[in-house]
Amino acid sequence: MKWTLIISMFCFCAVVNAQPVVAPRNLQVTVNKTSNLIFPSTIVSVDRGSEHIIVQKSTTNVLRVKADTVFADTTNLSVITTDGRLYSFLVNYSVSPQILNIDLGAGEMINKDTALVAMAGKVIQYKSNLYGLQYSAGRIKLSIIGMYTNSEVLICKVRIENKSSLSFEIGRLRFFVSGSSSGKRRSVQETEVMPLLLQAERTLIRAKQSVQLVAVLPKTALGTKQILQIDLVEKGGERHLSLRLPNKYILNATIIK
Repeated sequence: MKWTLIISMFCFCAVVNAQPVVAPRNLQVTVNKTSNLIFPSTIVSVDRGSEHIIVQKSTTNVLRVKADTVFADTTNLSVITTDGRLYSFLVNYSVSPQILNIDLGAGEMINKDTALVAMAGKVIQYKSNLYGLQYSAGRIKLSIIGMYTNSEVLICKVRIENKSSLSFEIGRLRFFVSGSSSGKRRSVQETEVMPLLLQAERTLIRAKQSVQLVAVLPKTALGTKQILQIDLVEKGGERHLSLRLPNKYILNATIIK
């Protein structure tokens, strides 16, 4: 009986230890400066471990964090977003934090699969197979110049042209699937699609220059009336562009090997 109990406890511990662990990130805060956390999805829940820190949502996906007072101990902060992901932070006080703005989506862009990188590198060399799909604002032009697939993922090729006299730095590039539901009152349904990979020639576009960018997207079930929407936001600026790609272009994506 004793051995049975020991073995059972061992198996229980093994199962517990096998559970995935969310490693906390370190975050420094201070009294007279605000730290900004930029999440790749909308924030739905925020929990702070101590009243020493103040939190406030700036937009749906940006959380402002600040120290309410000087404190010596370590506290924590937990954030849950609409895609079900948990973000955990160990928060310490610092007179002068080294980093004030943390883009949590940028880390995902760096986490690249070798096969996807090779595919993106191949596509960026291809000639354009789409024309006329563009939107301009603030003398910045966003164009979709190619749509490809290997039957498992979608590869969208984008060009961003800066026709202004001011530099433009890519802040956020987001993708959504949207359409209309059936019924007398047709409500727009919009779902964010998280890229598997974003690969750009560079993120800073100087005056009168352009860059190409490849986004590898998961294969998504699209209805006949659904579209793919691309939103581009300038980093530290106000220029915001949005472009919609009709479903027919996705269904007719060029097959690559």
